[in-house]
Amino acid sequence: MKSKASYFSISKPLIIENLRRFWAIPALAFLVYFLSGVFPILMSYRHLNDMSNYIEISLGNQQPFYMFAHLIFPIIAAVIIFRYLQGVSSVSVMHSLPFTRAKLYNSGFISGLILITVPILVNGIILLAISKPVYNEYSTEAGMVVNTVNLFTRADILNWIWVSILIAFVVYAVSIFAGIITGNALIHFAAAVWFNFLIPALYGVFIAYFSHFLYGFDVSGNWLEYGMKISPFLNALQSRGHFGVYTTIYYIVSFILLYGITHFLYQKRKLERATDSLVFGFMEPINCYLIAFFGMTLLGFYFQVLGEAELYMYAGFAAGTIIFFIIGQMIVKKTPRIYNLKSLKSIGIYALIAVLFLLGLNYDITGFEKRIPNHVTNFTLSMGFYSGFNDFDYWDSSSSIFYKGDENGLILKNPENIKAVTVLHKSLIENKERFKNIENTYTRSVNLAYNPDSTFPMTRFYKIDYNFYKTNPEFKQIYESEEFKNYYAPSNLNYFELVDIHIIPPMPNTESVEVKKKKEMEEFMECLDQDFKAQSFEDMINLKHEYATVNINFTYKNKNSDTPERSFENRISYDITENYTNTINWLEAHGYSNRFIHKVSDVAYIELYHYVEDENTTNQPVEYTREGIDDDNKLKSLQVTDPTKIQKLLDAYETRNINYQDYYYGKIVYKGDSQYQNQYNNDMEYAKEMADKYAIEDGSMMTKDIYFNEGNIPDYVLDYFQ
Repeated sequence: MKSKASYFSISKPLIIENLRRFWAIPALAFLVYFLSGVFPILMSYRHLNDMSNYIEISLGNQQPFYMFAHLIFPIIAAVIIFRYLQGVSSVSVMHSLPFTRAKLYNSGFISGLILITVPILVNGIILLAISKPVYNEYSTEAGMVVNTVNLFTRADILNWIWVSILIAFVVYAVSIFAGIITGNALIHFAAAVWFNFLIPALYGVFIAYFSHFLYGFDVSGNWLEYGMKISPFLNALQSRGHFGVYTTIYYIVSFILLYGITHFLYQKRKLERATDSLVFGFMEPINCYLIAFFGMTLLGFYFQVLGEAELYMYAGFAAGTIIFFIIGQMIVKKTPRIYNLKSLKSIGIYALIAVLFLLGLNYDITGFEKRIPNHVTNFTLSMGFYSGFNDFDYWDSSSSIFYKGDENGLILKNPENIKAVTVLHKSLIENKERFKNIENTYTRSVNLAYNPDSTFPMTRFYKIDYNFYKTNPEFKQIYESEEFKNYYAPSNLNYFELVDIHIIPPMPNTESVEVKKKKEMEEFMECLDQDFKAQSFEDMINLKHEYATVNINFTYKNKNSDTPERSFENRISYDITENYTNTINWLEAHGYSNRFIHKVSDVAYIELYHYVEDENTTNQPVEYTREGIDDDNKLKSLQVTDPTKIQKLLDAYETRNINYQDYYYGKIVYKGDSQYQNQYNNDMEYAKEMADKYAIEDGSMMTKDIYFNEGNIPDYVLDYFQ
């Protein structure tokens, strides 16, 4: 019992004396909180709705002055209260007083907590006193104002008080730890800042290593969120000042552990080490190794960017190790005289650790790259290739607000799809070398998450090429599966009301078809839904130009927003291919099909080029720009004027090239009197100017870029460019 009493004992006179001496800290903190938070609110009190955004970011701890105060004043309090430890005479005087070390430490610790808590509480009480309803305002198209939730409630203010105190307490505890292990006030301050961000920084560095060395490592998952949660200060920036229950418990436990660790270290601290950079011998190699590690990482990845090769990166690792180890040793020893056998031995130990670390990543000793879960109940798959959806990647669960069903987006559960994704994953692993070296070709990313609703889902990220994608049977199985089609079908759109539908032809500046009548929109949506569900994977991934593009404008209600009753407006786009027979028949039945026919009679000619990348490549696209082009750089081209050949090119052209080093491309040049050119009247003077410059007899400047990939290039084009 005696030891417990001693461990938690405090001196009230000592606490009062600390408060009397260091009253300036809470006074300054109060002014920062008051002038940046309370004062602007009081100045605009009669029209607080105009301050709604400012109040929201302030109570959400997004305001820079608040976050500055949460960080700097706990650090200052820790440095000033425990600065007696940094001087030989002051530490001797304090420890000659009739107080145990425990009482000295506890009294100082509690003094600092009071100093940083009081200004937060006082400002919080003022905010509670002046609290009144404040709303954001939104206007509908008709001008009607819709009020959202109250942003200035007492619950929000109490949450701000609690979160702010929690942030300040953890920052303060870390800063005390920095003071206990250092023997210099300036080093204490620097170490307090260093240690408050050390673990999140280490976390970020390890993520950088994993993403570079571990094939399939997914940096787009929850890694950033987890990293920010390590520190309450950083977490407040991403969570808008609202901590979950488990996160709060974690911070409280961290604070208690830090208190216990620093209390223990205070008992073991050697008083004669005052003025030293570090007072504990075991901290010297740790700090030196941390500085060397960060320096090694910085130069390694910097050299890789400069040299664009792995060899440069390893050279950077070596250079960074030597340079920053020397810097670390000088900081720790407070002297440039660090060239001795002990330092050589220390850098040898660090070099060995670094080599083992890099070898472990290179050879994947944990088996991360080849790991496929044995038990999969569900998964999500995000795919970035062309998919027939133009405005967002429909494989992405972030689009879930647009669809009925699971609020987390489509989670695939069908056994056949689960089997397909595990086979796909195995194939992605087996083709590691292919995907790691794909350059100058059409590529996109694949994001895979197993059991995404679990606490720690297994996620992977891969970059694959188009040719692999279009020939993979597992992608075909998933795309054509019933659960996939039913979720992303137009009939499953979670709209509140259809606003209008625009069907846009592929020809430039051609009038679109606008559908606004409710019955016609419903008919069109039914046809579109049937065609989407019947569409094959091969048709979806085909790069051939679309028949038309459909923009569907609608209103929806997002139940996850702060105003679930409010209607939001958005749009989704679909590409209609030639296999969308029901949709095309609907357009024909309503007399619109003529707008979507590419007429040869409207085309003056098609100019074709062949791009081959080499050291002497000058075969770049001829652009009609305001600056013009140098005639000397105009390259060999083929002008097609034969109507039959033009028609075949119009039928066959594609929307992009796959091989970026060797491909055929061109421009459709429309006649000056075509229906397209007649709608292009806003810049006719420039069009005529450029037509004269390049001797375009019909005066047309309306063009459209087209591409041709292997297997889709006419023989006469191949022969011409040989």
